[in-house]
Amino acid sequence: MIASISGKITRKGLDHLVVEASGLGYKVFVVNDILTGHNIDEDVKLVTQLIVREDSQTLYGFLKEGELEMFNMLLGVSGVGPKAALAILNAGKVEELRMNIGSGDSAMLTTVSGIGKKTAERIVLDLKSKVGEIVGNAGTSDSEDLIKALTGLGYNMYEVRQIISQVPTNIPTQIRIKEALKLLSK
Repeated sequence: MIASISGKITRKGLDHLVVEASGLGYKVFVVNDILTGHNIDEDVKLVTQLIVREDSQTLYGFLKEGELEMFNMLLGVSGVGPKAALAILNAGKVEELRMNIGSGDSAMLTTVSGIGKKTAERIVLDLKSKVGEIVGNAGTSDSEDLIKALTGLGYNMYEVRQIISQVPTNIPTQIRIKEALKLLSK
């Protein structure tokens, strides 16, 4: 098992990097943040998951252990393969994904290409209890109310997720909505 890889990026593809380590070039499939955040001839260290299939051995790489953990949790859901799990991780930050799953919201997952409503609901059902403890207070009803109010006003989930952490939590929901609207109008 290859648990991590550290080396120089020698090539970049649409969904992968080639990392040279000890004279060998490893093709590592990664999320878009890694592709855009790193350049050729730059050193990189990734935690990895090797997926062995009958006809292939594929390496997936992540910058943080939390991303790898979420990737493996997604793989445990029936109907979710490595490419779909990587696409889900491309849809948003791991913390946001955990918050959505923990609060039972499958809407973000259905925006991912190849993930339909049934698969999204299965992911939420299978992983809600696993991420629930990690989510903690992030999935409180105040946050859910704020998200529902803003998406109801026509803002997309991506915009809402970008500003939600900037809105104070110790104020009434109506005032939180006003504060969020100010942030969204900037």
